[in-house]
Amino acid sequence: MMFTLTLLCLGLVVGILVGLLGIGGGVVLVPAMVYLLHFDQHMAQGTSLFILLPPIGLGALRGYWKNGQVDLRAGIYCAIGFLLGGYVGGRIAVPMPSTYLKAIFGIFLMLSAVLLWAKGSRSAPVKEGVPDPPTENFGRAAGIFLLAGISGVAAGMVGIGGGTLLVPMLGLLFGFSQHKAQGTSLVALIPPTGLLAFLTYAKAGYISWSAGFLLIPGAFLGGILGAKLARHLNPAAMRKVFATLMFLLGGWQVFSALHS
Repeated sequence: MMFTLTLLCLGLVVGILVGLLGIGGGVVLVPAMVYLLHFDQHMAQGTSLFILLPPIGLGALRGYWKNGQVDLRAGIYCAIGFLLGGYVGGRIAVPMPSTYLKAIFGIFLMLSAVLLWAKGSRSAPVKEGVPDPPTENFGRAAGIFLLAGISGVAAGMVGIGGGTLLVPMLGLLFGFSQHKAQGTSLVALIPPTGLLAFLTYAKAGYISWSAGFLLIPGAFLGGILGAKLARHLNPAAMRKVFATLMFLLGGWQVFSALHS
């Protein structure tokens, strides 16, 4: 009973942080399962990929779509890149020693913290109504596909959604506005683009089915609650605090993995 309640509460907390701070749930969920529930690194990442299979971002995508902040063509390129890249990342991660994988996740956590801090520090208003460059250009489309593939490899290796890298890189490399980058990345996360990576982990036995089914409802409800809280709190300031904690946790994870 205590284990069940812990998982339900953990899913709720993760969902609230996702809705409040606009971060991927895996960067919170994986270390929580490792340090609070004492999961093996592989098991935590595989279970995280399982939770990401349902289209939990569908409601958010609908809002972005209504506001014209989705590039559907680019989203499709990203979805294909995620699917193939995730498979490659999973194939790399599964045979890797858990200690090495833990260190890699720590590095990724530190990178995510830097990106989250930058997002929280952005004070300039988003210029809505400014069209993003077209994706019909072959070179641009190939670049978006390649970027999504690289993000997918990272996601498959560390068991999280690839949007953590994709969203800022779409803005930095391809001139997407922040809102359109977020909306476009959601297109890639609605279909089960992590399926091939998930199947790779599942084949190796690195999925906790019971934990996954208990975490999903809490994460879904927490996301709704977090989005409502964001209207009354200061998400930008909270991102900085949470980014600092993430960076310290990532650094400690790398240190402990290298000295274990």
